[in-house]
Amino acid sequence: IQTTMGEGMWDGWETARHSHRPAVIQSCPKTKLMDTPLNDWAILKLGQKTSANGGTGIQKIILDTKHFLGNYPESILLEGCCHESSIEGDEESFWKSSSSSSKVKWFPLVSRTRMSPNAEHMFAKDQIQNAASPVTHVRLSTYPDGGCSRVRVYV
Repeated sequence: IQTTMGEGMWDGWETARHSHRPAVIQSCPKTKLMDTPLNDWAILKLGQKTSANGGTGIQKIILDTKHFLGNYPESILLEGCCHESSIEGDEESFWKSSSSSSKVKWFPLVSRTRMSPNAEHMFAKDQIQNAASPVTHVRLSTYPDGGCSRVRVYV
């Protein structure tokens, strides 16, 4: 976790292309985003719960694709959860948390949104879903793959 701007692609997170990715991916007529289940994700634990000490929740989110020019994700989804107990020995709850039987309930913060290369994508409080909800972890999903330099969550 860095407080500074990314210095290069090596200073961010990049996923490999999916080996089973089709040569042509169709776009969803409604969203104009790639119509694909292919994605990669990372879970980040925040330094403190977003509504701790009477806080007002998330004020701003920045999803940064700086330095990722031809290998930036087509779109990104950012979700949050509040899971204050230890996940040690229970990591599978996070990895399988899209199932309805999961102990961890993820909710959207930034709905799946088109990204552009080498840019900071800022989302103000009024653009963030569930901004007032307590959050301890965020899950960044990149569609279908690509790189992200920084994920910043401001409270």
